[in-house]
Amino acid sequence: MLTRIVVAAALALAVLAPAGGAGPAGAEPAAAPPPADWIGPAAGLGRPEFTARLVTGGTDSSDPSVVWLGLQVRLGPGWHTYWRSAGDAGAPPEFDWSGSANVADVTVEWPAPRRITVADFDSFGYEDEVVFPVRMRRADPQASTRVSLSLALYVCATICTRNDLRLDTVVPPGEAASADAELITAWRRKVPARDAVAGLSIGALSLEREPPRLRAEVRSSPPLVAADAFVDGDDAIAAGRPQFTPGDGGVTVLTLPLDGLGDGGPTRPLRLTLVDGARAVEAVLAPVVGPAPVAAAAVVPPASAPAAPVSADGVSLVAMLLAALLGGLVLNVMPCVFPVLSLKLLALAGHGAEPHAVRRGLVASALGVVASFLVLAGVLAALKAAGAQIGWGIQFQQPVFLIAMAIVLALFAANLLGLFEVRLPMGLAGVAGRAGGGHGPAAQFANGAVMTLLATPCSAPFVGTAVGFALARGPAEIVAVFAALGLGMAAPQLVLAAVPRLARRLPRPGPWLDKVRPVAAVALLGTAAWLLVVVAEIAGAATALTVAAVLTVALLAAGLWRGRLARVAAASLAAALVGVVVLTGGRLAPAAADAPQAVEWRPFAPEAVQAAVRSGRTVLVDVTASWCITCKVNEALILDSAAIRRRLGTDVVPIKGDWTRPDPVIAAYLGGFGRYGLPFNAVFGPGAPDGIVLPELLTTDAVLAAFDRAATPALAERTDR
Repeated sequence: MLTRIVVAAALALAVLAPAGGAGPAGAEPAAAPPPADWIGPAAGLGRPEFTARLVTGGTDSSDPSVVWLGLQVRLGPGWHTYWRSAGDAGAPPEFDWSGSANVADVTVEWPAPRRITVADFDSFGYEDEVVFPVRMRRADPQASTRVSLSLALYVCATICTRNDLRLDTVVPPGEAASADAELITAWRRKVPARDAVAGLSIGALSLEREPPRLRAEVRSSPPLVAADAFVDGDDAIAAGRPQFTPGDGGVTVLTLPLDGLGDGGPTRPLRLTLVDGARAVEAVLAPVVGPAPVAAAAVVPPASAPAAPVSADGVSLVAMLLAALLGGLVLNVMPCVFPVLSLKLLALAGHGAEPHAVRRGLVASALGVVASFLVLAGVLAALKAAGAQIGWGIQFQQPVFLIAMAIVLALFAANLLGLFEVRLPMGLAGVAGRAGGGHGPAAQFANGAVMTLLATPCSAPFVGTAVGFALARGPAEIVAVFAALGLGMAAPQLVLAAVPRLARRLPRPGPWLDKVRPVAAVALLGTAAWLLVVVAEIAGAATALTVAAVLTVALLAAGLWRGRLARVAAASLAAALVGVVVLTGGRLAPAAADAPQAVEWRPFAPEAVQAAVRSGRTVLVDVTASWCITCKVNEALILDSAAIRRRLGTDVVPIKGDWTRPDPVIAAYLGGFGRYGLPFNAVFGPGAPDGIVLPELLTTDAVLAAFDRAATPALAERTDR
């Protein structure tokens, strides 16, 4: 209670003295004005001692659309400012980039803080100097970018003062590294890492109930010297000072007492930041989700409690395996399957008349599905062990994967068009040459494997639950859950193989199949074109056009050689037309006269969501990607409907995040909700400050109901986060 009184008093003083405040005892007010590119506090007796400026660091070497900036703050003796969690007093900086132009999204990074103790009250922040690295993605890298920052900076000594500043700069296109690039890079190294850094890492992270505290296993080489730890993420929970206890095998046990931990555990993700000198790492403990938690915090029972046959967070692995089976089954009818629907249909049609051949082909196709899921599980488990950000469908963020799949689909289409029937060397016929139209076990296995890799860029009901559970745990759980997902998706083939009378109902080979194959080839070529559009967004148009040109020339040359040029040309033209329809998404249709205007989506930033909610606004967060078909269906049918657009244009703030490319901020944000895949939509507001996570397949009624619930505090229930 006393802590809350101190916080309230400090914030009240900040509001009452927005331009400055009393300086530290014995300190003289700065007499000289700041340099030309620095901005200081408003003039007046006892004003706080600080100056701030916005510096540019040039274009990111790995992404030409990203430019780095830095907010540099220098503080006088005795003054300090705050981290993203201020501690017992003060408030973090507030960033407003809405006045900027040609900006797609902005992410502010937070260097590791230090503990500042005054009269037994701990604040977390910075003294002397700090640079906040800013990652800014430009909407058009070829155009100038006007950066306008409205900053509320809390600078404190014996009291806090709120200082409202406006900083502006212009970043020209193709901005090269500037003189301040090394400064920004140096402070980026001070931002806590998510994986091991300089021999420092956080292992198992859990909650203990009696007494309530956070527990972590720390490994450090060299040993810890001046370690400290901080917890943030859930405003209702405050952490005390850490205790470090040597354990077995070179492990140090870190514990932090928690205040405000309810019976249900944290409802928002808890983030542990460990600092030891120049080294800093962080780890996230996922929140409890709803009444029957799925990606819940890892709660360790008291030592006297009997062990239960469940996972570390109280969620049964058996329950998650059942959810995975259901999720895999649902994947068969999700929009993400549409691009490879022809492969799925060919997998179920045109087998042989012999029941044994039919069963063998169906089982082989099912094994291909399961094998693909196991490959994905192995890759994700390896990436997690290496400390990389992981998620469902992240293979679609990699240009090499997209190009490889486009080539495979072109080979499938070529076979369906009759461009080659010969057996390729080294067994490639079973994988590529015959997979599209053959019906042997190797062909069906390859068919199922490729179909799965291409049909899993999006989440689905039960899939997000199971994947979130698995990816928050170890390799064994990841493999088990993904194997269950594969069995669920392969269930139709397995059921047909197990029930002979159902298998006999499958279409038998005949002349009709020769008419279906060109149509399937068009669908496959259209899918390849869609993949190359995604390649253009990730790796640039030149790369995508080069691959498209090579594939087109190869197909036309093969068609000329086989005497089927007309068929190939017609299929290519039809695929191009299909691609145009998909890309336009119905936008060629004229808008109704009374239709609301197009929604102006704001760029995604976690702090932008929080700022809007603090100001009393309702917010819709939509995280999407160009490779997420279900996201596009949600956008076209629900989010772009007149009823939703009308709300987004009036009382609801629309914020959109793009996960087409790898983005650690978005990955961490999704992980905070126990989600690792797309689509992701959530509504925030005064009645739902922790967010209402919407289902993967949206409905207009569900979205509108979430808007109303989030906007009205009096009617708010406990959120599902």
